[in-house]
Amino acid sequence: DHLGATESYYNKGKALPLMLRFCWDSIIDKKSYETLIFFKKGTWEQMVTPYTDNRWNETYYRSTMIIGLAPEGKVRVWLGDRGNPVVPQLDAKITTVSGDKMNMCKGVTKSDFTYGYDEDIKEFIKDKTYPYGNW
Repeated sequence: DHLGATESYYNKGKALPLMLRFCWDSIIDKKSYETLIFFKKGTWEQMVTPYTDNRWNETYYRSTMIIGLAPEGKVRVWLGDRGNPVVPQLDAKITTVSGDKMNMCKGVTKSDFTYGYDEDIKEFIKDKTYPYGNW
């Protein structure tokens, strides 16, 4: 799959990831979540393996990690592959909790979900099923 164009935020690190824990909100189901991802050896191997881009005869690395967040606390991880379909990281161990089960994220986001949605958001989510694609 190719991931659609979206606003991205980059967090650059000097070492390959071992684990990642983060807090996030879903405006669709109006909940806060805490997610913990453990990356396995397969992810590291893909990130340090040189690949050849035959279009420009260049060597590159899968150095861009994409983390997708969807309603119901669904989280997926892919590695970017220089314009080719993204590479899912199916062996990553992902745990997501909400409510009283949160540890680090309890009270962190302080989101107020009582305000409702702007009209453009209502129009965007109308008649859609979540999450998109194969999760």
